[in-house]
Amino acid sequence: MPVKYIGEVVEIVYMDKEGNLTQRRIEVHGIRGELVYSTCLASGERRTFRRDRILACSPSPFRRREMPKGKRKSAYAVKK
Repeated sequence: MPVKYIGEVVEIVYMDKEGNLTQRRIEVHGIRGELVYSTCLASGERRTFRRDRILACSPSPFRRREMPKGKRKSAYAVKK
């Protein structure tokens, strides 16, 4: 996955360790080494994907709806 997708919404085809294939829409937060840090837009959960298991990647026409600044929740907020 190219670094140019950081901050973008992309659609990926991912193969898990058991060999199961899934199609996902994710927002990419960062890439470090072989790991892609993101948020799955279907579940809203933060996810980490291995680059070698991403079989296909393309920009998504879908864009996350922007929330007003006062109501935004940081993806990196510390939970209390």
